[in-house]
Amino acid sequence: MRFCILAWMRIPIELTISKRDRQRLRRWLRSTTLPQGQVTRAKIVLSLSDGMTPSEVAAAQHVSAKTVHKWRNRFVADGPDGLVDHPRSGRPRVIDGKTVKRVLQLTTEYVPEEATHWSVRLMAKYADLSCWQVRQIWAAADLKPHRIKTFKQQ
Repeated sequence: MRFCILAWMRIPIELTISKRDRQRLRRWLRSTTLPQGQVTRAKIVLSLSDGMTPSEVAAAQHVSAKTVHKWRNRFVADGPDGLVDHPRSGRPRVIDGKTVKRVLQLTTEYVPEEATHWSVRLMAKYADLSCWQVRQIWAAADLKPHRIKTFKQQ
């Protein structure tokens, strides 16, 4: 019976942090540009290293004990870099690279016959795309064909 009771009890693991890592985490706390989640993770790890239990840290930081254990384990495995968000996959690309290259080439190397510069609608017609897709391609490449100097250069 005693074995079952001990199996359910969690014994807090003492977390030790190197001086260099502690300084880095303290800098994170003073930063005004870091994401708030990353600052909270630094607070969690610093609190654990100061001797607080995971349940005390969870209550102080208004997170669950599961969250505290997650970030402690990430810190033990990867150090301060483990507290940074992993990149997310995001939505897959809708426009393939060949199409993007073709639109950029048309925009920069050719002038339309019926106008002095490319418009979104005109490029969409030539490239057989939607206006939205042309806008996305131009915005990503920071192209503004309507601002290109033409025959009025001095």
